[in-house]
Amino acid sequence: MKTGLVSVTFRKLTIKEIIQLAKDNSLKSIEWGSTPHIDAGEVKLARKVRSLMHGAGLTCESYGSYYGILYRKGVHKPYPFKKLCKTAVALGAKTIRIWPGFPGMQPYSESDIRKAVAHTREICHIAKKYGLTLSMECHFWTITENYKNSLDFIKRVGCDNLKIYWQPNPYESKEYNLEAAKALLPYVTNVHVCHWIKQDKKPLSEGLDDWREYFDVLKTDDDRVFMLEFMHDGEPESLPATSDTLHEIMGITK
Repeated sequence: MKTGLVSVTFRKLTIKEIIQLAKDNSLKSIEWGSTPHIDAGEVKLARKVRSLMHGAGLTCESYGSYYGILYRKGVHKPYPFKKLCKTAVALGAKTIRIWPGFPGMQPYSESDIRKAVAHTREICHIAKKYGLTLSMECHFWTITENYKNSLDFIKRVGCDNLKIYWQPNPYESKEYNLEAAKALLPYVTNVHVCHWIKQDKKPLSEGLDDWREYFDVLKTDDDRVFMLEFMHDGEPESLPATSDTLHEIMGITK
């Protein structure tokens, strides 16, 4: 298992600054966001970033795209999918994160779901040609906010390279989130680590006990990356303490 950092946690920082932050805080991997850091199709930049990361002893396990399998005009621009794949490969990533709809698009009709299933199956076939896995964002107010719906969607698509990220649903109880983690476990690639109560971001240390229980469920795969995302204040100065909490959760000595 690896520790990691999601680059969009620090949208205003440069690529070099984020690499240095990860290195200084003993985080081993970075998920680069397609917005704002490495856009789809920026293959030369992706190769350069991969080299910089290698020099710092870091890897890129995933490319955090904003590719929506359902798309609402004016919210996120659609991306040519092959450009995303080429960029992910240049970064050395194994996985592309995709979005099963976006917050605010609900409710989803059965027609919406069928459309999303068909489109997801199509891009899974494309991703497989590049040796990539697709992982859906496990996010409230999307198709995958409920773990039972997530399982149903994965099974309907029927592609072995369709997986899911996991994070606690901040609108649900710890008991629900533990149940969700156990149910989705065979499909979980990476984990976004943060502590929210509804939309109120809290210090990760306040969620330490809950996260210890989540980790006990999710620690089954050596390739799984636990990535810090969206800290309580969004400030780089808070990363050392937050990173210390992540290492404590995972039982890793820095």
